[in-house]
Amino acid sequence: MTFTLKLTKLKAILNFPHYELPYWLGNKFRGGFGSVLLKAVCGYLKPECKSCSNKDDCLYYVLYVKDKQKRGKSQPVRPIVFIPPFFGKSVSGSGRLELEINVFGDYVKYLPHLIYGLRFLGKVGLNANSRYEIESITDCFSGKEIYDGESIKMNLKTIDLAEIAARKSNSIRIDFLTPIEAKIPVSLNHLIHMVRRRLVLYVNEYGEGIVPDYTCRDEIVESKWRSHKLTHRSKRSGLREFYGCTGWATYKVKADENAFKLLSIGELIGAGAKASFGMGFFKIVEM
Repeated sequence: MTFTLKLTKLKAILNFPHYELPYWLGNKFRGGFGSVLLKAVCGYLKPECKSCSNKDDCLYYVLYVKDKQKRGKSQPVRPIVFIPPFFGKSVSGSGRLELEINVFGDYVKYLPHLIYGLRFLGKVGLNANSRYEIESITDCFSGKEIYDGESIKMNLKTIDLAEIAARKSNSIRIDFLTPIEAKIPVSLNHLIHMVRRRLVLYVNEYGEGIVPDYTCRDEIVESKWRSHKLTHRSKRSGLREFYGCTGWATYKVKADENAFKLLSIGELIGAGAKASFGMGFFKIVEM
């Protein structure tokens, strides 16, 4: 492929003495992390982010304030993405939960800020009944522990997504793990289209080159779907509603190598809109 885009993927184990968690956590981690990060990195009582002389080196500005892409006029995709588990119902209990984190381009240099913000958020809590401690953070590509709850080890493995190998098959099952913003049923061709669209935005912002097109024809053999209405409230935008679906589907496929490669990349970066809310992530199941 004629592009380059670096990805670092982490897995944090969060230990909750007790939790009472809502239907959807994507907004909790995005909004909660932003709140604690601002307090951690900014010394101004009334921040004016857009006019700040330090904005180009500020992680908070890039993640929450920057409103123009390098190519285009829309809001840019964000270089750090939290991917919490999706329950699809309110849950309570105690114990460990896994949080995956995607870091694009060179933003892995902010790893200490990322860990500090997650620790701070754990002390504040996702809500009054859901505080946690970080038990460990592992590099998903090397399997090595980079944080043990006390110290950071920068032994990270970063991959270039252009070098991901295509996994070819005439029959594919996809499990949609977090809500994807698409109409039911989701064809494999449309899923790959959404992966490519997300990848193009990341390459434009944090990589280089051009993402090639693909060809794909598919047929849904069997599927099961569930629709979701997701609410998010922010200081800037007020109350918003997102709609998505989860479930699974098996497909008969006839596609070129680019299509299969994009699908493999999508398993890491997800598909479609709302990436910063952890939406659009799926898993390819071997058949």
